[in-house]
Amino acid sequence: MREPAQAHPEQPDLADLHLAYARTFEGEAGRLVLADLSRQGFLRETSFSPDPQRAAFNEGRRSLALHIRRMIEGAGPRRQSRPDSVGG
Repeated sequence: MREPAQAHPEQPDLADLHLAYARTFEGEAGRLVLADLSRQGFLRETSFSPDPQRAAFNEGRRSLALHIRRMIEGAGPRRQSRPDSVGG
């Protein structure tokens, strides 16, 4: 008999996850990568294509880029004032 599915015990707290996203894209290299993701993810232009398969593919890219941006923005000002949990 199968056991019921359980939540992942390693699932980080949402605030910690927002902070991790924000830290990943800090600094010059992070901003460069984030700008590229914004371009590739159609954040500043339409993802429309007359080909329905291409349009769906483009919307998938956009969805992921939007998720990353929302996770970074969700960190808010806490990312500056919160102590680093790794170093103490």
